[in-house]
Amino acid sequence: MKWTMFAPTTGFAAVLAFAATVAAQTTTTRADPSLDSLLNTRISTASKYSQTTAEAPASVTILTSDEIKQFGYRNLLETLESIPGFYGSNDRNYPYLGTRGFGRPTDYNNRILLLVDGQTLNEQMWGSAMVGTDFPMNLDAVDRIEVVRGPSSSLYGTSAMFAVVNIITKTGIQLDGLSVSGRIGSAGTRELGMTSGRALGRRGSIAASGLVTHTDGTDHFYPEYDSPATNFGIAHGADWEHSIGGMSSITWGNLTGRVGYRSRAKGIPTGAYDTKFDDPSASTVDETLWGQIGIQRELGPTFRVNARLYGDRYRYEGLYPADSGGPDSDGARATEFGAEGVLIWEASSRNRLTVGTELRRILQAVYYEQLPDGSRTRDDEPFSVASVFAENELQLFSRLSLVAGLRFDENFRGHDAATPRFALVATPDRATTIKALYGHAYRAPSTAEANITSSFYVQNPSIKPEQNRTFELDVQRRIGSPLLVGVSVFEYRLRDLIDQVDAGNGAVRFENIDASHAAGIELQVDALPSGPVSGRVSYAFQRVKTDPAGETLTNSPQQIARFALTSKGSFGVRPAVEVRYESGRRTIAGPSTTAFTRTDANIGYTPSVASPLRWLHGADLSLRVTNVFDVAYATPGGVEHRQSAIKQDGRTFLFRLDWQH
Repeated sequence: MKWTMFAPTTGFAAVLAFAATVAAQTTTTRADPSLDSLLNTRISTASKYSQTTAEAPASVTILTSDEIKQFGYRNLLETLESIPGFYGSNDRNYPYLGTRGFGRPTDYNNRILLLVDGQTLNEQMWGSAMVGTDFPMNLDAVDRIEVVRGPSSSLYGTSAMFAVVNIITKTGIQLDGLSVSGRIGSAGTRELGMTSGRALGRRGSIAASGLVTHTDGTDHFYPEYDSPATNFGIAHGADWEHSIGGMSSITWGNLTGRVGYRSRAKGIPTGAYDTKFDDPSASTVDETLWGQIGIQRELGPTFRVNARLYGDRYRYEGLYPADSGGPDSDGARATEFGAEGVLIWEASSRNRLTVGTELRRILQAVYYEQLPDGSRTRDDEPFSVASVFAENELQLFSRLSLVAGLRFDENFRGHDAATPRFALVATPDRATTIKALYGHAYRAPSTAEANITSSFYVQNPSIKPEQNRTFELDVQRRIGSPLLVGVSVFEYRLRDLIDQVDAGNGAVRFENIDASHAAGIELQVDALPSGPVSGRVSYAFQRVKTDPAGETLTNSPQQIARFALTSKGSFGVRPAVEVRYESGRRTIAGPSTTAFTRTDANIGYTPSVASPLRWLHGADLSLRVTNVFDVAYATPGGVEHRQSAIKQDGRTFLFRLDWQH
């Protein structure tokens, strides 16, 4: 039976009934410090000015530094998987992040916008966001991660289709000293991390952090290559990885400057792109250098101005040795500079207007190939984007506000877009927040999709931007002191979806060939009592169908559930465990992967003055075990793989020792 609007409409009614029942039967008692701290944390990602999560015109999740440390997350992808509806995969070259049932294989995460302290890090060739080990960031330097779910193009433009992830780093005052971390783990993993910070008098601070990682990798067996000519399907020593990343910042009064760098080289053990199987030289290198200077000023009692200048440079190198002839290789270079100005006008106690403009110039977007016969192709497609945006927050009544926003992007490649947003935010009582949300987002075709001509890519200048329209109802209710319940029901329609088609002679062309329709529900219950034990339960159900065929979208789990429990025990011990369930995902070949349940655990120990190991005061030890029960599971591969599904890691360990000075 074809899916209709009945399911999402029924869900909206059920959520409203649930919220009304809870409001009628519960009252707020004494306040809990940890829950109050979570609810009162001020964020800036949702509206480009400071506000609480209850005030934000979007579904917002905050991941704190304490949570990252408690669970021992190793990278950004592991951290984001703790959010309802988010899920990851890895094709042994790049990690990928999906949300709300949408995560196309090999899309390079170009429908999620990644920010660090407000600066966009999606590169300008494929639009990719680095969300896992390809972004070697020391998470010890992170103060919090603000995740705005749903479309946000009304403020950020292209790529803010399904989520905006903003990593807020710690200031020098927060770091306050030097911390060094050494880590060893499975697959020959060795890591060295550092954070440092200090105050500069009364007006400023300076901070720095870094992370170096080396992984030897393990051998992998792929039955698709099980023949004597391909080492009986065993890839030996080809899953290696080396990376380095660092950031620094300085704040002085209203001025802030930041610079960051990351470089990562990764072996490809899967034989992707018909490369020679079991060849450790098959690899990719990705490198980014970015920086920005920003200023915030108060212009009287009712005006505030935020302005920033930014730039970044991206480099990619790929080596794909062929079975005959010399090795194939390709590469890319992209350089970008931009400026943004935002004016916030507090017109009255009931009205706030935000207006802004942004100008981006991509000075170069170069793609080149080195072919087996020695010939070389090169294509450069620089372009500019000019944008204006406005958002108005009007307090209609004491407990009801209306937010309306609109952004217009003029892309000089011809992919212009106008993207509105509307939100009604109601707080019927101090314990309840209800948000009715509508957003329109778009993704302009990347340079590789629209403008590059090579032996692999066929140019398609007539390709159109993807469009996404989302309706959502978000309800959050505080029950008594320790419980926080959140429910989000959503529906979205995605049209002009860009995908690869066979252009002949081994090349591909990107075309607008698909549309999809989705609806789902996300639930989360946080239990944050005043005692040492806290827990979280979340569940997400989503159904994503292609239009008009009505097929289930590839790489789209219908159900995701997570249970997490943490404790701060005696003598500085911090155990944490999380259990994750995912239903199967349809592969490109048709069959679905098997559902799985994965358990991860972390135990940390900080010696105190009263502990038996007080001579280790200043140290922190932890052991993280991922996939404790060594469950075998796989996630879908892309069109470049023979494997329809690629096996993920079994049980792994990571031991770390931190020393604070």
